[in-house]
Amino acid sequence: TKGVVITGPNTGGKTASLKALGLAVCMAKCGIPVPAEAPVKIPCFDAVYADIGDEQSLSASLSTFSGHLKRIEGLRQESTGKSLVLLDELGTGTDAIDGAALGIALMNTFARDGPGGSGLTLVSTHHSVLTSLKYENASGRDANNLFENASVEFDEVNLQPTYKLIWGVPGRSCALNIAERLNVDAD
Repeated sequence: TKGVVITGPNTGGKTASLKALGLAVCMAKCGIPVPAEAPVKIPCFDAVYADIGDEQSLSASLSTFSGHLKRIEGLRQESTGKSLVLLDELGTGTDAIDGAALGIALMNTFARDGPGGSGLTLVSTHHSVLTSLKYENASGRDANNLFENASVEFDEVNLQPTYKLIWGVPGRSCALNIAERLNVDAD
């Protein structure tokens, strides 16, 4: 598996999952025990690169979208076929169709071996079309092994994350349920 697409609701724990994995990899590289149930098997990544957060800047004329793109291009130039790449909210800040298309292209780019590729790329996104990468991809490799889906488990009754990652299953947004629970006017 070269890429994992994590979907699920806002406040569901997608970003927390990315951060937890990045931290666990850095801890393992430093010889610090990873707080997880045994056995823990973490690949030896040469570096960890992340685009998490918002880099918009009025003084630098960077919107949320352009800030993400600038950071992603910078880490793509540094990444090798042995790096861990973590991308939060991939394709956000622009038209949904364009953002999803860009997300698919970036996932296929990072799935390559060598410079500009990654050993593993994890992305969080609300673009459900990215979950189709598991079944179709443009890289020419076996799609069933190249990409995987994961989702964050979410308690829809209490609107709280459980902080469990479910492997192999895309998640739902739950946006309407969350809006209703936050007393957003139904009209």
